[in-house]
Amino acid sequence: MKSFILFTLLAAGVFWNAPVIAQGIKFENLTMSQAMAKASDPGAPRLIFLDCYTSWCMPCLEMAKEVFPQKECGDFFNPRFVSVKFDMEKGEGAALRKKYDVNVYPTFLILDSKGEEINRIVGKSETAEFIEKVKAAMDPNTSMAGMKATYEKKKSMMNGYPYAKALFDNGRDPSSILEELYDSSMDFERFSFTYLDLALRAVKFGSPFFRKMMLEKARIDQAVGAEMVNQIIFDKIRKDMYIVATETGAKYNIHYTPEEVENVAYTMALLKQDSQKPESHMCKIALYVVRKDLDGMIDYYKRYMWNLSPTEAFKVITDGILTSKAAGATDVQKEAIREYFRMASRSFEREAKQYQSKAEIIK
Repeated sequence: MKSFILFTLLAAGVFWNAPVIAQGIKFENLTMSQAMAKASDPGAPRLIFLDCYTSWCMPCLEMAKEVFPQKECGDFFNPRFVSVKFDMEKGEGAALRKKYDVNVYPTFLILDSKGEEINRIVGKSETAEFIEKVKAAMDPNTSMAGMKATYEKKKSMMNGYPYAKALFDNGRDPSSILEELYDSSMDFERFSFTYLDLALRAVKFGSPFFRKMMLEKARIDQAVGAEMVNQIIFDKIRKDMYIVATETGAKYNIHYTPEEVENVAYTMALLKQDSQKPESHMCKIALYVVRKDLDGMIDYYKRYMWNLSPTEAFKVITDGILTSKAAGATDVQKEAIREYFRMASRSFEREAKQYQSKAEIIK
């Protein structure tokens, strides 16, 4: 009886799911060359929809399970596209990742029958929103190629900003376009909040364009707000400095010389960050690490970090960095690290006692 029930449930599952799968996007098991050949068929010319995913990308999996099987997707995609998907870390997918410069997941490429990119969509969307994004990506006026042609015909903020934003939104670097606009536009355009918000988020820390913008930081602060500008700048470099501090640059292919880290630390010191926030110390910690100055690093922790709140997420991270250095420390240095943690413990023992006293007052 149990076997019969199990069989019935499994069968129901198969028949329940089968129509949904059949109604959704029909992904074909083709090589890229085969997909191009099929899209070139004079009897049924189509574009190519390329799903660029990885095995570890949860939004990729969610799109595959929740969006692609929907009937609306099948109705829209199947008559218009030859649809294929590739894991960007395996087989032909690795070559396609390099060819199309795919660095963000999920990325969805709209290609012509020759494999030339028309446009791309990045990130997860709900079904209706995703279809609208693809429609817009197919429109010659809003396609990447169309916006590029419009900008090259007349290089103005009106034409350049939408193109630069589309590049940025789709995981591309728009810095060269933004710098051209910065150099050629009127002040009311280049110091507008809209332009600066995009330029600050897109520009690479320490690049010539970044330094050019920093020469006008007072005006940028006035337009955007100093606190917001400083946070955007810090967010650009925080991850890199964490990688330097944890000495994991080889894993992520991120490398800084001591001089470069020093320049970063000096720049960040001028931004007047809140020293009570543990993340504000990351650049200086990275500088001690890259200089291989463990004594200086321990002293810095004992001076400035022992009394920072242990409930802050970055306090756990910064303390973890110091702990990780103990393996290569001398006995004297290990004792100094222990003393740092004892100092931190004593600080919060006092707080704990204060809270306990308040609790005991309540009758």
